[in-house]
Amino acid sequence: MILGAQTLRFAPLVAFIERRPAALVGALCVLWMIPGLVGRDPWKPNEAQAFGAVFQMLQTGDWLVPSLAGEPWLRSPPLYLAASAAMAALLQPLMPLHDGARFVNVLFLGAAFWLVAAAAREWLGQGRAWVAPLMLMGCVGLVQPGHQVVPDNALLAAFALFAWALVLLPRRTMLAGAAMGLAIGLAFLAKGLVPALALLAATLLEPLLGGGDRRAAALRGCGLAVLVAGPLLAAWPVALHLRDPALLREWLWIEEIGRYMGTGRAEAGAGSKLRFIAALSWFAWPVLPLSLWSLWQARRRLLDAQWRIPLTLFAVSLMVLAGAHEPRELMALPLLVPLVLLAVPGLPSVPRGAAYALFWFSLMFFLFFLAVAWFYWSAVDLGVPARASAHMARMEPGYQPVRSPLLVAIAAAATLAWLIAMFNVRRSPERPIVAWASGATAFWIATMTLMVAWVDNAKSYRGVALSLRAHLPAEAACLSSISLSESMRGVLHYHASVVTRRVEAGARAEDCPLLVVEGDRETDPMREPWTLVWEGSRPGDERERLRLYRPGIPRADERGTH
Repeated sequence: MILGAQTLRFAPLVAFIERRPAALVGALCVLWMIPGLVGRDPWKPNEAQAFGAVFQMLQTGDWLVPSLAGEPWLRSPPLYLAASAAMAALLQPLMPLHDGARFVNVLFLGAAFWLVAAAAREWLGQGRAWVAPLMLMGCVGLVQPGHQVVPDNALLAAFALFAWALVLLPRRTMLAGAAMGLAIGLAFLAKGLVPALALLAATLLEPLLGGGDRRAAALRGCGLAVLVAGPLLAAWPVALHLRDPALLREWLWIEEIGRYMGTGRAEAGAGSKLRFIAALSWFAWPVLPLSLWSLWQARRRLLDAQWRIPLTLFAVSLMVLAGAHEPRELMALPLLVPLVLLAVPGLPSVPRGAAYALFWFSLMFFLFFLAVAWFYWSAVDLGVPARASAHMARMEPGYQPVRSPLLVAIAAAATLAWLIAMFNVRRSPERPIVAWASGATAFWIATMTLMVAWVDNAKSYRGVALSLRAHLPAEAACLSSISLSESMRGVLHYHASVVTRRVEAGARAEDCPLLVVEGDRETDPMREPWTLVWEGSRPGDERERLRLYRPGIPRADERGTH
């Protein structure tokens, strides 16, 4: 017992938490989702390219074919991008487009949290259902994508809907079958064929693995699921073909099959299959060890529906997603849903010593990192201590302190509320999860209020884009580009209204005579007949470099000036 801890314990608060855990969970989910959605620019790589497609959608009004800086961008079907664009347009009077676009995640993640709770309630009853969204919210791998414009958030909601429908199948077969079909269609319209095929495979396996009455219900429900999913799987490809058959071929053979098999374009953040599987150890923390414990405890009952359904969904999805030529860690996001449903039943059987250790680890872990956040906020915004302040200034030159009493008050309230809450939760199997999820929420609020401006200064490309824009002739409508990443193309289009035409894609230099090249400081500049006009990078960035060229041999007074 910590000395003096009794002064932070309040009997009415203890009773409220025990009687109304769902209210606590709902508040934590909202408090976790909102910070980080506003007050910063789109960050590379994933968010910058996805938001670039959202911005292009708003510019052109084309809600069918996603485009990036004037070129078709068929990385994902348009559902999430269109929903994000609609949310940005709706909130534009109140906030910038990129902030408004992120608020669509409140809808998709809110649905995912509710659906995993509904699935747990259907299996285990009301008593422990509330812990499922806490487990999902506390997963380390959800923090960054959950606050960015990335279609994987819609995919997470689709997997949660599918898991709930599978659980519901024996009791309400027709509703569950329709929901399964809708989930497959949502997964496809959010991220394409690969995750939809994973859900379709799990659908077809359910009648084979189920027994007795469940098998008959599974046959009826899964048959309905296929009927519902069919039109959703066909609608967008048919519309794409009617627009331009070449677009359908590019999407199917390059973006879907080619990228999965390794014959298409490489993608940022891709890695080996072994690295993808190993990443689950931190990506799914703390759910993964709890789910493994649950499986060990139920090793003789794994054929029971309670264990078989999430285990099958996880295994099938892992095989399909990890089967990609170079899977990215972000692709593991939907795997969190079955892991949560595997972990919840085994939570009461966790040994008391292990539960106690996890609780205190959560407390010390977030106490340390909250202290770090406050320390570095003091260094970057108050200049105290001076040595740390000078170090942070060297890391991010050009940062201007943002002294906002409101943001400091919010961070202080979150920190204090978490500390008080930790002394008002009685010992129970769920207490370690409450400690972890609430600590993660408090730390995220503190970080996104105290340090978001400093981090944004490090990750934003607004200054680089505007500097490039200032060196362009007023009449320049577009630029040719070489080695320019998709995320950089989206950033330049949004911040500087610069449309780039890739030489690699067949753009002709005479159509856009100015040329922008992305490289690093060691990259040799373009030789004659190109003249270097401008080069720039983010403050403190020692690697990445943008260079702007114009055709023509430099005049005598220009030679040696760059």
